[in-house]
Amino acid sequence: MQSLTYIDNNLQLGIAYDWDMIFKAYKALNCPDDVYNPVPALRSMVENNTKWYIGMSKRRIGKTTNFLLIGALLFWNYGTRTYYIRQRDDMIAPKNAGKLFDTINANGYIDKITDGLYNSVKYNAKQWYFVKRNENGDIIDENPVPFCVMQSIQSAEDVKSVLNDPFGDWLIYDEFIGSSVYPNEFVDFFNLISTIKRLRQSATICLLANTIDMYHIYFKEFCIADNVQKMRAGEKAIITTEIGTKVFVERIEQPAAAKRQDEIDKVLYYGFPNPKLGAITGDEWAVGCFQHIPDGDFKTVFQKLYIKYSNKLVRLDVVSHETLDLCVFAHWATYTYDDSIILTADDRTDPRYKFKTGRGRLDQLLRRLFNENRVYYATNDVGMFVESYFGYIRKIRMY
Repeated sequence: MQSLTYIDNNLQLGIAYDWDMIFKAYKALNCPDDVYNPVPALRSMVENNTKWYIGMSKRRIGKTTNFLLIGALLFWNYGTRTYYIRQRDDMIAPKNAGKLFDTINANGYIDKITDGLYNSVKYNAKQWYFVKRNENGDIIDENPVPFCVMQSIQSAEDVKSVLNDPFGDWLIYDEFIGSSVYPNEFVDFFNLISTIKRLRQSATICLLANTIDMYHIYFKEFCIADNVQKMRAGEKAIITTEIGTKVFVERIEQPAAAKRQDEIDKVLYYGFPNPKLGAITGDEWAVGCFQHIPDGDFKTVFQKLYIKYSNKLVRLDVVSHETLDLCVFAHWATYTYDDSIILTADDRTDPRYKFKTGRGRLDQLLRRLFNENRVYYATNDVGMFVESYFGYIRKIRMY
């Protein structure tokens, strides 16, 4: 273990890491060239004093595994603990998280990191430990200090007064774009971060996603939605909020070696003209083809309805079309009016706001028109926005 020095020689501010040493140690692991290498992004973060990382990509490029490897290197050299965070308690239960380090075990990385002192890991009570196993797989030695701790946002309140870890500096929120979103989840996540890192300035927080939804609510909360929606595969940026917090955002592109293999895989299995397969077969946003506003005469029935989501507005015009009867035309909008009705999942700070799809006749009308596929869009991105909103409000659930 390295001798510890502290930021501004102040123990409370946390460890002053020699990141170049960590990056060299990672390179020495000789990870395959068909998996994601986190070092360039982390190096840029160190150079720009950036503590937040958000990375998105398709699956199977080794993001989680290689961020866990960085955590293992930090533990071996500094005693730093990784906090592996998921949304719900069941996601860190043994049946769902027990294989988290299988790839690391299979490739002998712990043996390389510890120079043979340990060669595997074990899981016990939401904590992971370095261990030495013999040829039969039996544990013959064990590091008594956990190098990785599992934690859920769902239990953030439960640990608020009991968790105090001066070495919890490497935080990974995996699969942050998930199948559900809780009310105030973002605030609960930040409360958990605050509980773990306390007053230290040495912590790094990494958010990883295998699903790509450019309108996800977290992008709005991080004040990066407009930037993310313009990013293409391989692009990265450090975005600074109005208050001055820096966020490194990356649309991870597949390594060339993995891309060649995936091209073969695409031809063998996924060669179908459905753009919604983009998250599986390509590196772009998973977009769909939506039915566009048709030609023909129509009469506007109601023109005061909006969706407000992820810092954007769409107007939903209820119209009577000459051949299609009652339907909705959806357009981008830039402003609302005093008598507008605004559907939103945001806090109801405005009397015009209606939660989700409102109630009563409005809710019934929208459900009927959407269920009967009577909604038409000015462009595909409007359709994707509306689909993302309705997907989001369906996911909202209580703990």
